[in-house]
Amino acid sequence: MTSELLVAGAANLDRMMYVERIPEQGETIMALNYEEHPGGKGANQAVAAALWGMKVNFIGRTGDDEPGKILKNSLENAGVNTKYLLQGLTPSGIALDFIDPEGNYQAAVLAGANSDLDSADLPEDSIFWESIGLTVMQLECPHSFTEALGLKSKKQGIPVLLNAAPAVPIPNSWWDWIEILVVNEVEAFSLSGIKINHIKDSFACLEILQQRCRKTVITLGENGLVYGTGSVVKHIAAHPVKAVSSLGAGDAFVGVMAAELCKGNDLAKSTFMASLAAAASVTSSGAQTSYLTPHQLKNHPALGEPYMSALNSTVNSPS
Repeated sequence: MTSELLVAGAANLDRMMYVERIPEQGETIMALNYEEHPGGKGANQAVAAALWGMKVNFIGRTGDDEPGKILKNSLENAGVNTKYLLQGLTPSGIALDFIDPEGNYQAAVLAGANSDLDSADLPEDSIFWESIGLTVMQLECPHSFTEALGLKSKKQGIPVLLNAAPAVPIPNSWWDWIEILVVNEVEAFSLSGIKINHIKDSFACLEILQQRCRKTVITLGENGLVYGTGSVVKHIAAHPVKAVSSLGAGDAFVGVMAAELCKGNDLAKSTFMASLAAAASVTSSGAQTSYLTPHQLKNHPALGEPYMSALNSTVNSPS
């Protein structure tokens, strides 16, 4: 399959404080280090997919400011087509992050220009839509824009992958055009009402979510992931690595998974490859700056062998 990938969503500049521990409410502590990195779920996923070798188109908005230049440059350096990355008067989105030595983090995001996205920002070129094999979106942008893109993709016969993050309510009508759902434990709880404390809980949660979306993936951090596609339900264990920061790992997963699906691989192989890419990303700081190409993953000391084994596998699970 030679189809291109369309990713739409937020682009933010991540401003990151490394701390000994996450501050308590009302507490001030001294930071150990400070970094700035390009981020935003949509931009992260676009970069991850492009570095994985997929031709990626990104729809988003930034401001006419220095963060906007950084965000655009990062996308272009990864090979993402930024023709549909629009620039306006509203300042670019900003995220403030606290990260502890174990890689845990807390973040707050100012949407900025991302909140200006609307249906008028969708490309009108019919040839463009004919080239798209999969649309990927998240929930950091206005619902009206997300819905318009979902309906446009369905009208064009393009499957939609929704990464339902962050955890916010979504209209029931959206399930008519969501073909693939990806959530973490918090987002899964928001949509299903089942809190995941053990692997068995994730399967119960998966069963409920599959009533709305046949192809569903729940990422479980250090416990790996579970996925369901019709009657096939599987657990994939996590890959043990030394974590530096988990920031952006979920986006690495979604971007690589989408790229693999666009290549024609099934959900089983796509999620396994994505789990390797996500594991590799937590061993470095930042989001987009931590993402690897397939060649880099091939030479990874801990993940190279399972990657090559999966790459050479020609057996696909039922989908």
